[in-house]
Amino acid sequence: MLSFTVTVCNSKGFHLRPASKLVELVSSFQSIDVILHDRDKGKKADCRNMMALMMMSSPKGTILEFEVNGANEADVAEAIQTLFASGFGDES
Repeated sequence: MLSFTVTVCNSKGFHLRPASKLVELVSSFQSIDVILHDRDKGKKADCRNMMALMMMSSPKGTILEFEVNGANEADVAEAIQTLFASGFGDES
């Protein structure tokens, strides 16, 4: 298992479009489980479940923790970190 944190950096926060991009990204990998944690709110979500991700409701500046378990963990972690660092294409 690989764990890492990211900070929500886009001005609109982690909302519908970023959540859909994360689901699409994680779903493109086989044999992998990715869990997203917001420790401050005590919430967690399976990153293949759009409704669970929408419940996260994370504004800009929120620190989120990911747990990646399965094949290609490092590749999945790098892809998620890149997606968050890009701000999901939102204006920053």
